[in-house]
Amino acid sequence: MPTLDDLSTLDTNSAVAANDLLAVSDSSASGRGGSKVRKLPAAILAHGFTHAFRLDFDSVSVAKAATGSGEINLMALTEGSVVTEVGVVVSTNFDGPSISGYTIIAGRTGDTDGYLTATEMEVTNAVFTKNTGVELDTEAEVQGGDIIGSGQSLSVTLTATGADLNTATQGSCIVLASIIEPSEFATLVPVFD
Repeated sequence: MPTLDDLSTLDTNSAVAANDLLAVSDSSASGRGGSKVRKLPAAILAHGFTHAFRLDFDSVSVAKAATGSGEINLMALTEGSVVTEVGVVVSTNFDGPSISGYTIIAGRTGDTDGYLTATEMEVTNAVFTKNTGVELDTEAEVQGGDIIGSGQSLSVTLTATGADLNTATQGSCIVLASIIEPSEFATLVPVFD
């Protein structure tokens, strides 16, 4: 098995596949046997995202019984953090016997579609949409990001038309987010002088 010392002798890959895995050191992890090494899908880093959440049609939080719409809190956001990008990749279109429409929106507490406006997920496979909500839809907003206040969460809301969410028989999507935590940058590099 090659080590980092063998890096110069390894084949060079000219393209990164979404499911290629990269090794990272997670300083917050205790890990198996004390290891802090984790694997990270290349697609997250290659496209500039820091977080990813997979939602399948039969996930407990997605298949909300007998409701046409439901909000899912993905994570609490730290006050002072900055959200710069939010996107969704539909890897398998959402469908069900009586579902005529299936949409997702994404945002934060008090602005549930501030990052993604209604994005169709039942139309076709391999759909990618990002930054269509008012908090991130212009170049200035992407550069400045959405600075988070206290008590905020990142959330998505799913809406099925024609039938309830729990009647879906297929569907899978990945919600991607780029969130900057300024405090994490304090110890990234040594002081200049």
